[in-house]
Amino acid sequence: MKQYFLLIIGLVVAGSRVGANSKTTVLFLGDNLYKHGLPDEQYKSYAQARAVLDSQVSIADSTPTKVYMIPGNHDWENGSRGGYNAILRQQLYVDFLGKKNVKYFPEDGCPGPVEVPVGKDVVLILFDSQWWLHPHEKPEIESDCKCKTKEELVDQIADIAARNAKKLVLLACHHPFKSNGIHGGFFTLKQHLFPLTDLKKSLYIPMPVLGSIYPIARSVFGTPQDISHPTYTNMINQITEAVRRSSPNVVFVSGHDHNLQLIREDGYNYIVSGGGCKQGRTSNNKNSLFNSRSEGFVVMEVSTNKSVNATFYTVLDSVKKYNSIPLFNFTKLDPTFVDSSSKAAIDTNFTYPDSVSASISKELLPVKGLKKYFMGNNYRKEWSAPVSMRIFNLRREKGGFTIEGLGGSTQTKSLRLKNRSTGEEWVLRSMNKSPVNTIPEAFRGAVVKDIATELKTSTFPYGAFITPGLTDALGLASAKPELFFIPDDPALEFYRPFANTVCMLEKRNASFDNSKTLTTAKLMDKMLEENDHRPQQQEVLKARLMDMLIADYDRHLDQWRWGSIDTGKGKIYYPIPRDRDQSFFYSNGRLIRFISGRPMPFLKGFRENINGVNWLNYIARDFDRIFLTDLDQEDWEKTLNRLTTDLTDSVIRKAVKQLPPEIYTLHGEKIVHKLIKRRDALSIAAMKYYRFISKQVNIIGSNQKEYFRVSSIGDKLEVRVFAKSRKSDTSFVMFSRIFDPKITREIRLFGLHDEDVFDVDPKASSRIKLRIIGGRGIDTFNIRGKVEALLYDLKDDGGGGDYFVKDSSHAKKRFSNDPPVNDKSILGFNYNYSRFPQVHLNYNADDGLLIGAGFSRRTFGFRNLPYATDQRLTALYGIDRGAIRLQYRGEFNHITRNLDLLIRANYSTPTLHNFFGLGNNSRYDEQQPRRYYQALFNYFEAEILFRKRYFDKLHLMIGPYYSHYTASPSKNANTVLGKAAQVGLNQEDVFRKKTYAGVKAALTLDNRNKEFFPTRGMFWKHELLLTSRISSGEGKYVAYTNDMSLYASLREPAKLVMVMKFGGGRIFSKNFEYFQAMSIGAQNDLPGFRKNRYAGKSSMYGGLEMRMQLFHLNSYIMPGPVGLSAFYNVGKVWLPGDRNGSKKWHGAYGLGLYYLPFNMFSISAYAGFDDGVKMFNFGLGTKFNLTY
Repeated sequence: MKQYFLLIIGLVVAGSRVGANSKTTVLFLGDNLYKHGLPDEQYKSYAQARAVLDSQVSIADSTPTKVYMIPGNHDWENGSRGGYNAILRQQLYVDFLGKKNVKYFPEDGCPGPVEVPVGKDVVLILFDSQWWLHPHEKPEIESDCKCKTKEELVDQIADIAARNAKKLVLLACHHPFKSNGIHGGFFTLKQHLFPLTDLKKSLYIPMPVLGSIYPIARSVFGTPQDISHPTYTNMINQITEAVRRSSPNVVFVSGHDHNLQLIREDGYNYIVSGGGCKQGRTSNNKNSLFNSRSEGFVVMEVSTNKSVNATFYTVLDSVKKYNSIPLFNFTKLDPTFVDSSSKAAIDTNFTYPDSVSASISKELLPVKGLKKYFMGNNYRKEWSAPVSMRIFNLRREKGGFTIEGLGGSTQTKSLRLKNRSTGEEWVLRSMNKSPVNTIPEAFRGAVVKDIATELKTSTFPYGAFITPGLTDALGLASAKPELFFIPDDPALEFYRPFANTVCMLEKRNASFDNSKTLTTAKLMDKMLEENDHRPQQQEVLKARLMDMLIADYDRHLDQWRWGSIDTGKGKIYYPIPRDRDQSFFYSNGRLIRFISGRPMPFLKGFRENINGVNWLNYIARDFDRIFLTDLDQEDWEKTLNRLTTDLTDSVIRKAVKQLPPEIYTLHGEKIVHKLIKRRDALSIAAMKYYRFISKQVNIIGSNQKEYFRVSSIGDKLEVRVFAKSRKSDTSFVMFSRIFDPKITREIRLFGLHDEDVFDVDPKASSRIKLRIIGGRGIDTFNIRGKVEALLYDLKDDGGGGDYFVKDSSHAKKRFSNDPPVNDKSILGFNYNYSRFPQVHLNYNADDGLLIGAGFSRRTFGFRNLPYATDQRLTALYGIDRGAIRLQYRGEFNHITRNLDLLIRANYSTPTLHNFFGLGNNSRYDEQQPRRYYQALFNYFEAEILFRKRYFDKLHLMIGPYYSHYTASPSKNANTVLGKAAQVGLNQEDVFRKKTYAGVKAALTLDNRNKEFFPTRGMFWKHELLLTSRISSGEGKYVAYTNDMSLYASLREPAKLVMVMKFGGGRIFSKNFEYFQAMSIGAQNDLPGFRKNRYAGKSSMYGGLEMRMQLFHLNSYIMPGPVGLSAFYNVGKVWLPGDRNGSKKWHGAYGLGLYYLPFNMFSISAYAGFDDGVKMFNFGLGTKFNLTY
């Protein structure tokens, strides 16, 4: 007798229906909307896409059948930048339909996992695999997702599987863990010979050899959507390992590949059901029990005797049963997975002593000598000191607890508990925490892992016991943790790893009245939905000032909970700060001090002075720009006065005295002293921060009607926002603030949804810029006065739009028919920053010793992605010849709506340019000194290019170009230019000034995974230069160059990286100067060759380099990977009439070593050989193998 049926569908089966059966469950495995998910409702394609979803969710209408939908990569807008918003739109639409038997999991773009019981014997674990693979914005540390990191997702999946080890567990996601289809790397001979048939079936254009490049590369290295890609492989390995440790009865269920498959490997079954409406090839290997490229679906049948069967159906003109395969019976549990804790043992009341002396960590002991100088002792004594604490009795403490499941945060492991007598939720958090994930993604990289121990010892493990005394004095709500030692209690069951650890016990809801609280994300939803739901910003400011006082840098959006007070006319919400793991962060080692200077400037630390307050608050940058916008300078000053008055010396001392006595003895008095000093310095630092966040202010409406009123008070600007009612524009005041142009430069008004009115008074006058983003709904703009205003709203193709303009005499219209014009750009604020000095050091045989330094400045602006401007100025000095090179690079994004501006200039005096003569067989006389072949000339070139970006990866550039050449006979008396006639040059012409002007066009494709030491991706650049000589003499110069570098690796992090280089160029003009010749050499990033070794009218080169990491240097001074590089490069040039050398390909080979301290800069050296000539190069800087 069949007990349960699970209908497993990949892609979409439009118009299909299922029978009315309460024991049937339908599971859609992603790619619900092919090919770019659900578009914004303002797009024309929205209605068609919505119709597909309507058909899909109606499959079980008027039946008790449960339907579950999970997302795929195409639902994430095919993995593009807008994927997160697309997945939110799709989930919200399914929820909006209100079908009680249809659920879209996971919600809010979170990774999951979601545990779904199917009867008493089957459990679904649903998670979003595209979240793992998605390279752009997605909910992570700052979200209120249950899992914010990949590690947490793996732990939660293992937890669910372990708790259900006696049941059938279906682990369902979009991406298969095993596949014999395209995403598993299966390509036939047809794809090698006729590769274009994958794009269009009729394109049978034979491309032997060349056609094999794509299938081989994809099979071996893969795209992010292929199993062979390192990120994808890591997901499979980590989750598979965790599941196999947790449960024996797991079936992996997925879609993605457009076919039907059943694979059995290592005792587990893998089902691929991705053929809902599309076909894809698949192979039949030894582990394949079934495969078909037909459209169809799979039904899993679970019998009352716990037998599991998989039946495959094909869908052509009708549904046909294709094959039925028994999988296994899960009646008997593998002894490996039987929990050693018997029920009797669990129910036994064990007797424990009341207290025990224990330390959090026995590994973080104090250090001495040079190690202490670089790493610091920090809080090592506190981590390792034995402390007397109570023993936690799960059955008896506070009436007893039951374990609800595994919790966690970005730093600590935790257990969610429920009080047996009161039903209250509690959390038992491990004190042994890791701060690695608190570092923002933009600053993370491999350097964080290298300094993980230093970061950990710099965190004060007992800081959470001090803060309640401070928050109580300020009238703020906060958790009151208690310190416990967790014994090896059988009642822990699956959570025995928590045994013998030190933990904190605290209430999950720390509101004043013990009522349930909201996460920040949920509060923001409330604020957007209803304009009478507002936060108490004065209370938020008090909490944030306390953060600055205790140097808690980790205050992102999810570090807060919110209690509510019903006013009768809406609700106000007060803040409840949580997770004080980074409070009192401090290091006395030189390493963290260095890291806090540039790589991680927010690690300012708990010192007597409050230095770098703007960067200290970096992680809270978005939070503060949402929850502190109502307050002006007077509000800040009043709150500061109250805070410094309330936090007296005695209050501070009493709060610190809450530390365990053993810990207070170590550094308690020092913490008291620092707190008093920081309290006294807080006013100056906080007001500096006020001015910083007030430079640009976001004023956010809601999805209801609002009236925005802008007027002047003297030279200041007043902004008031009213909630609109049916009868009046001014129902009640939502926002009111006066802005000083000496502090505020820009105000952004976001209307969001519904019909909003933006009214600028005719007498308004200010230097403050207004950006007004209307949002959805018919908005009214009445912009008068003398205030610079930029208006954003949606227009249609007919010239009308989603707005009505009464007056816009002083406004610039930025209306667009692209719906993102109305996006609420309130998250993702970035700080402008500068970098100086950026040091470079290089030695090579041609140039000698080179020393360089650089300065860079990057700024950010409104919707300027990835940044607004980036400017770099570098200087390089060649000691041997006194050569100087100055280089400027300026990038100014979005100078118009669709164009960027690039300015580049180089000046060298002299340029260290080798010249051995023209031709592929140019002679190198070893009897001559190396400097003989150095052509010393001054050279200046500049270009101003306009750039159009496509998909962030493809850039098209065009603009004017200028160059100027001069050479001195006296400086070249002993060089090849002094005897120019011997190498076929005109002796007099070589020393004439030459100026060229023209046009340069370029096309680049760059999808490297990182700029510094990339391990995957491609950089491909095409350049076309058309110039005319504008100095004495005549001549044109037309040239094309093409350079491509491919980076490939099989693992992540990469241990072995293959780098392939291809390139060349051709001069199309009849005549050219020697310094304009196409050349091959070290300047093409071809180590082993001398610079400009061969020069001609055309050139071509190729190279292969293998970089292998040998080991990771775990130095406490400069940790980083050390590796070996082996390379072989070939190239040749062509010159009309050069018959002797036209057939020869020149080769160079060699070995090198590289060292990447902190993975931030490189130290490299190599030895190369070219036709018996030995070359040596040493480099230090931020570019790998830096050359002049």
